[in-house]
Amino acid sequence: MQAKTAQAEKKALAEKKALAEKKALAEKKAQAEKKAQAEKKALPVKKVKARSQIDSQQKRDSRTELLTVSVSLNTGKIVAISSIGILASAILVSAMVFLAG
Repeated sequence: MQAKTAQAEKKALAEKKALAEKKALAEKKAQAEKKAQAEKKALPVKKVKARSQIDSQQKRDSRTELLTVSVSLNTGKIVAISSIGILASAILVSAMVFLAG
């Protein structure tokens, strides 16, 4: 009799352990699924943030485009005026040397 009750107790303990392990596994799976769902929900939020950052950078770039200044120089006129000045100075220096000499 005692052997049967001992075996029955062992079976009951084994069943309790198995149930506890199944519950633990089920809880782990549920937690893993919750984490996966949370990560899936977090990913679209990150994409939205990245898009807003890109939009703000584009706005900044467009603002700086309004501030750019384009300078166009007519180099032909600048060369002509400077060459006239150089020739005039050469003539004046030669005249000073001629008069002083």
